[in-house]
Amino acid sequence: MPHHLPPQHVYSAFPSRLGRTVLHNVLVIAGTLVLAVLVMLAALAVRALPAQAAEAETPAGLFFRSGEAGTVLEAPILKSDVAIAVNGMVARATVRQVFHNPSDRWLEGIYVFPLPERSAVDRLTMTIGERRVEGRIMEKAEAERAYRAAADNGQRASLVSGERPNVFVTAVANIGPGESITVEIGFQDAVAYENGTFALRFPMVVAPRYTPEPQPDIAEAPAPQPAIDPVAATGTSGEDGDLFGPVHTDGDKHNLLSLTVELDAGLPLASLRSLYHPVTIETGTGNRQTVILRDGEVPADRDFVLEWAPKASDSPQAAVFAEQVGANAHLLVMMVPPALQAGSLATPLPRELVFVVDTSGSMHGDSLDQAKAAVIAALKRLRPEDRFNVIQFNSTTHALFPQPVAATVANAAKAWHYVSALEAEGGTEMRPALQLALGAAPSESHLQQVVFLTDGAVGNEDELLREVAGQLGAQRLFTVGIGSAPNSYFMRKAAEIGRGSFTHIGDLGEVKPRMDALLAKLEQPALTEIRVGWPLTAGKRIELYPTPLPDLYAGEPVTFAARLEGVDLKELDGQLLIIGNAADGPWQQRLALSELTAAPGVAAVWARAKLVQIEDGLYRSGPETDQAAIRAQALALALDHGLVTRYTALVAIDDAVARPQGENLQSEEIARDLPAGWDAGKVFGHPGTAESPAPASTEMRQWALPAPLLQRAAAADGQAITLPQTATPAERMAILGGAYLLLGLLLVLLVLRRQCRTGHSG
Repeated sequence: MPHHLPPQHVYSAFPSRLGRTVLHNVLVIAGTLVLAVLVMLAALAVRALPAQAAEAETPAGLFFRSGEAGTVLEAPILKSDVAIAVNGMVARATVRQVFHNPSDRWLEGIYVFPLPERSAVDRLTMTIGERRVEGRIMEKAEAERAYRAAADNGQRASLVSGERPNVFVTAVANIGPGESITVEIGFQDAVAYENGTFALRFPMVVAPRYTPEPQPDIAEAPAPQPAIDPVAATGTSGEDGDLFGPVHTDGDKHNLLSLTVELDAGLPLASLRSLYHPVTIETGTGNRQTVILRDGEVPADRDFVLEWAPKASDSPQAAVFAEQVGANAHLLVMMVPPALQAGSLATPLPRELVFVVDTSGSMHGDSLDQAKAAVIAALKRLRPEDRFNVIQFNSTTHALFPQPVAATVANAAKAWHYVSALEAEGGTEMRPALQLALGAAPSESHLQQVVFLTDGAVGNEDELLREVAGQLGAQRLFTVGIGSAPNSYFMRKAAEIGRGSFTHIGDLGEVKPRMDALLAKLEQPALTEIRVGWPLTAGKRIELYPTPLPDLYAGEPVTFAARLEGVDLKELDGQLLIIGNAADGPWQQRLALSELTAAPGVAAVWARAKLVQIEDGLYRSGPETDQAAIRAQALALALDHGLVTRYTALVAIDDAVARPQGENLQSEEIARDLPAGWDAGKVFGHPGTAESPAPASTEMRQWALPAPLLQRAAAADGQAITLPQTATPAERMAILGGAYLLLGLLLVLLVLRRQCRTGHSG
């Protein structure tokens, strides 16, 4: 039986008319948002096309303006490889530089690079494909003329010359398009030994040097410079560079270097470590070690330092390395005096310590932190009877106290606050600081010592060394090299003239041990008036360098090189006698000459030591110094031993003419990198975002660029071109997004207003 139910009515919270209205509004808003998104995507697509095209047409790398409209130039590429073989205390090294020409032009590459300040550079080999050309030693001007004539004639040629004992220049001419030319430079050096540890240091970069205006007298010094006194002021054409050439300031690392050390210490080792670079160590037979950079290639931006220590039972007390060259015997002697017993020392004299801190722009960052920590560590070791002062310098010089004051708690606290607040900026006007520190009145009651903390980034080394020699008096100068690439030549030579010692601090972790060792030297008396006695078998004509032997401090060995003229090593016998004056009285020690260690390179080390002695006359003597006579002596010695000096150079010239007639030779200096930790803004006075300019006459590989980039290239005039960025333009997208959000909000308000009107009318 069918049941007839009444119709059921469905009730809703929203009237059907309102629901249709809401749906209509939602569709309108959604459609508007979809349309907005489509418009934005279309704009992005259109905008991306030029950037992608520019990216496809423009190569990455470093470029310079060619001087022709619409063109820029690609720079040559340099790669360096270093191989060092250490035999006892003599190191023989080969630096291999590969110059590659990526362009379609014929190029000349010029590169400034460092070597150890005591190295004897005596070999040059140029390799082009399978051909090897050996270099010849010449007087510098003659070598430069021969090189330039060969370069102009289209012959491949290379020239290695010295600008400083630790700064060299390689020039390579007529590198063909797409071609590589290899230059190998060989040198000898002596390994350092101190406090029971051997050390090998290889510098990788020449730091920018500050060169002040000539100052015949401090009273004629110019007014203080602005807060930022750039190194670039010493350059030319407003470029980022110094007296040695252009410097990269874009923050990237361009010059890579690989390094291998073959170590034959001759003794069982207790430790072997690289201080600043991760390395891989492979152990061979007979205590031989192979040390390789773990990363293969590293940026050439800081010194490489390798240290090794023999086992305590095998620590050397003396060693003699020998080489026979012709009729002459050459010796390299190292002897460690016995440590003085504490009870035998007399009561030390009170000290007058003056700390001089470099606060120029190149010391910004880690370098100044290291210097401040070093001074604070020294302040803690002052005794109540000592006196001290702190001097800082950059473009100007300032002393904490008018004169040295007693080391009271209050004065030390004031110095601590003063040093902690030091900041780095300005130029490196070092001469006024040296004059102030060394100009103290002589004291009979205190031992006067100056501790100079700096990276040594100056170009007027000879002027400053003459200042030290002329102003030193009875004082002693101790230098502390700070940072990743200090000017070790200047620092070491200043300490030698100042009858002190040189210490290097390259990391904050080294401050305490290095300063403890230095302060121990300051607190303990030196071994003075050291002399050498020879047996009859050594002959009558003996040349020993350095002469006189320098004073020694705690942990330092007696080290010298000697040539025995007309003596055969096989006939050398007897004992070497070394005598001196120690704090507890006369001291002497004998060394048998029957046990010699053969070491190729000793003759070159001796020649280098003699050359240093000759050139020291340039600033050790007075105004009447006969510079012509010094030059003649140094030139004759360098030519005789084949050494690169400030007066000589090595040149290699290929006989074949390579560059076709009608092709021009374009020259370019390869810029150096900034040392690790350096701030281009503090050094050059502007943010480090640009590459160093090239000379206006330089031309290299040309590239056609889009018009916007050509305008930027013209404005940069030799600076690195910033290539187009393909990442999202965040600022523009934020503006567009905000506009679309405002549009959406307006649409919502319009819809709500319409609903309100509809409700009222209903």
